Amino acid sequence: MQQPSPADGSLPQGFESLAHLTADWVHATENARREKRATSSMEDLRAYYELVGPLVPAIAAHLDSFPVDAPLPPPELRLLRLAQMYMEVAWAVEFVGEPEEPGQVPRHRWRVHDVRELVS
Repeated sequence: MQQPSPADGSLPQGFESLAHLTADWVHATENARREKRATSSMEDLRAYYELVGPLVPAIAAHLDSFPVDAPLPPPELRLLRLAQMYMEVAWAVEFVGEPEEPGQVPRHRWRVHDVRELVS
């Protein structure tokens, strides 16, 4: 999947109100999203959660209009990354109550690998 340009924060029509979030909250990997969650304040996480959360159904509906077997255009890919970050943030806000779970595997040891890396 292509990576959106970090310098370009444009989003699809109807989601422009989230464009200011792209520089800090668009991350291509689960590891990067987890790091962002873990190093953010609860105040920042709650603000993100409250801003993006109400738009998640519209984001899902918009992205659902694209074929799953083709790369997303860069604005849609950025929107997908914001939604993925929302899922990471929601865990901290709704369940944990802090950026990191107490007693979890230290994040410097936790890695998600692309399955393609493991089978090649």
